[in-house]
Amino acid sequence: MSRIAIANKHGVLWARTDGPLGAPMSLELETAVIEAANVGRYPVTVLDLSQAPTIDSSGVGALVRLQTALATKGRRLILANPTTAVADELRLRDLYAFFQISHDLHPDMDQEELLLASDL
Repeated sequence: MSRIAIANKHGVLWARTDGPLGAPMSLELETAVIEAANVGRYPVTVLDLSQAPTIDSSGVGALVRLQTALATKGRRLILANPTTAVADELRLRDLYAFFQISHDLHPDMDQEELLLASDL
């Protein structure tokens, strides 16, 4: 069974799931992150994908909706440390450039460091 963890680290909302990013987990993650971001009014949200071994179309859709929902409110979403399978799936769907993605993020980083760390 997968679970979702959400925490405030240095004024940044950090979220992660420890299982495959597919239905129904993707919808649960999307809902939890949007609710937490809205309640805390976090300018930056980091979604740690280091423990998501795979992603399917529902997971990709959830990430796109999450990115769009946060961006329309002037907030940033960073996809952190995606596994090879997740990164490959985003590239395959030509969405890798749609997201800010970085492979060396950790919760001890402050907002400025997070925003400057992006894989091109």
